[in-house]
Amino acid sequence: MVDLDFAVDEVLLVASRGTEDRHGLWLWKEGSAGWQGRQLDTVRQLSSLCGHPTLPVVYGTAGVDAEGTLHAWHIGADGERTLSARESGGSEPCHLTVDPSGRLLIATNYTTSTLAIQPLGADGAFGGGLELVALAGGGPELERQDAAHPHQAFFKGDTLIVIDLGADLVREFRVDPARGGAASLEEVRVTPTPPGSGPRHGVVLPDGRLAVSGELGENLLVGHLGGEGWADIRSTRLTGPGKARWDRNYPGDIQRALDGRHVYFANRSHNTIATFDVSGAEPVLVGEVDTGVDWPQHIVVRAGALLVAGWDSSRVVVLPLDEGIPQAPETLLECDGAGWLHVHRIA
Repeated sequence: MVDLDFAVDEVLLVASRGTEDRHGLWLWKEGSAGWQGRQLDTVRQLSSLCGHPTLPVVYGTAGVDAEGTLHAWHIGADGERTLSARESGGSEPCHLTVDPSGRLLIATNYTTSTLAIQPLGADGAFGGGLELVALAGGGPELERQDAAHPHQAFFKGDTLIVIDLGADLVREFRVDPARGGAASLEEVRVTPTPPGSGPRHGVVLPDGRLAVSGELGENLLVGHLGGEGWADIRSTRLTGPGKARWDRNYPGDIQRALDGRHVYFANRSHNTIATFDVSGAEPVLVGEVDTGVDWPQHIVVRAGALLVAGWDSSRVVVLPLDEGIPQAPETLLECDGAGWLHVHRIA
């Protein structure tokens, strides 16, 4: 097994996604007998995780059909405990982030087209009323783009970036936590993506460009926000029907290599990770490997390896890197409904 270079105080948190009591937040740690896991909380349809910028606090989104929920846990050297749990103000929250000051949690309510703004207290717990920012728009694929559908939120410096699958937009917001609630966010620019691309996730490259996964267009987009256009390349070398869930390939997560030269792109229906060299003006597909799991939902980049959560296989695998290119997978651990990964430092 490849050395994942986990520090003594680092653990792997897994969102075990499903509807049974065994699903929820799991903590895994490597020991002399291999990776050992224990469940910290039961949460139905736990879909994403993120950490606080300075505190040993982790946040999660959960829920699909009805009202979604947001969660906060303290996971530190003094033990673990639930800090907060509340409704997200919308349906199917699927991603969340904390502003650099640690004062606001921002979550994307995918189905109901809103951003949820939750103030945080000094201990990282929810510290006030949740407010919503409504988004508008749509795209040409009416079944998936009938309205705005924000799928990811993250910070580029002090600017909040929201990837809107439903409206074919990358949105930028100025954030002022001192103003409180929905007033904390002011949309300052939108950058369209090609119609029908259905942008899902994005990462910032060393030169400031964004690399964005197109879930509906089965494409990788690379370009500057506010620029004249996107470099646009197909996300896979494979043709024909997918292997998992759908005949159509629905690409998903994208992550950047530690050196910034490559990005890693999950083709979920084909069960592959495609590797693109993004160091030049045009991205180049330089490798594609079968992950050994069905529906690779989330990727974590480590020095020398990728961790991939195979949701439908209930397994987390390791793909060693050879000069930045992922190689054949090795099983790291079995965790029911493994859908999201977060490396957490216990302070």
